[in-house]
Amino acid sequence: MRTWAEIDLDNLEYNIKKIKELSHDRDIMAIIKADAYGMGAVTIAKELSEMGVKIFGVSSLEEGIELRNNGIKDEILILAGTFNEELEEAEKKNLQVTLTDLSQINYIFDKKLSLKVHIKVDTGMGRVGFTVEEGKKAIDICKEKNINVVGIYSHLSVSDESDEESINYTKNQLKKFKEFEKLEEIKYIHILNSGGILKFSEIPQSNLVRAGIIMYGVYGEGIVENLKRVFTLKSRILFLKELKEDIDISYGRVGKGYKNDLIATITVGYADGFRRELSNKGTVEIHGVSCKIVGKVCMDMLMVKIPDEIRSHVNVGDEVVVMGEDIFQKSKMVGSSIYELFTGLSRRVSRVYLKKGKPHLVNSLIGKY
Repeated sequence: MRTWAEIDLDNLEYNIKKIKELSHDRDIMAIIKADAYGMGAVTIAKELSEMGVKIFGVSSLEEGIELRNNGIKDEILILAGTFNEELEEAEKKNLQVTLTDLSQINYIFDKKLSLKVHIKVDTGMGRVGFTVEEGKKAIDICKEKNINVVGIYSHLSVSDESDEESINYTKNQLKKFKEFEKLEEIKYIHILNSGGILKFSEIPQSNLVRAGIIMYGVYGEGIVENLKRVFTLKSRILFLKELKEDIDISYGRVGKGYKNDLIATITVGYADGFRRELSNKGTVEIHGVSCKIVGKVCMDMLMVKIPDEIRSHVNVGDEVVVMGEDIFQKSKMVGSSIYELFTGLSRRVSRVYLKKGKPHLVNSLIGKY
């Protein structure tokens, strides 16, 4: 195996239990859109279902159908809205849908569709959803038309930020959503996302929390202290070269190698999801030691200089930690986020699911085993 992501299922289970505690025993909706943030939606959903999670959030109709086609029978909500022409299929697959405008309510009524719906309220994200007053009206219209409203929700836009302005903005969003907290006839009332769970779970106006990237022990501001990291990206040394003279390394001649340097070529590149912005400044870890990238990250490979302290015991085939504890630092180096690094992992990166420290399941280009 050249490059793989290790996903520790024991740590995932630990985190789910901890999130349950942090959420004051609220039910958890596991957000597994974007292939479970790159972790593998079907496998993660099956594991989470066994851990007691009974409702999942996806982005699209296709993501919901993928779960249904692979035996997931729990509740599934399509979060990112649904086009009218998709609603019949959502009904067939028993998928819950998000409503964001009144015309869709009329469409459901006119087509006599039997759907479970969540009303989306925009309290400050500025993306999709009803205003607070429109949301109340939408609930009333659904009641009149006998449309089954099982959820009302909103989304926090800066809950993972710690500055005072962001905290106040989030508090204002929560204050707006308070209008819906006593709707006892609605099964799910939810606004807390990963950042909200960590910082605002004392606020009572919800009975369900949406746990996304926090399940993997990280979120917008980095590693979460009380949770365990689930994800590690690994690769291997393909080739070692002791330089006989000063040379330029990789595309564009921006990397410099000097006589007697030991340069290792690693089998990971930007086609795997390792960002090219880390060229000539990022690091990987070999035998517990940080090794600096030399030159541009290639599509399938990158080169690093081996430090003198491990030079004598580095060999072809050795394991390399490409992203682990340093994932937040890497995200800042490329001007992006952990979310983007996770979801940017390509399908050729094998997912290796661990239990008790050993491979439990491998999902690769050549199949599952």
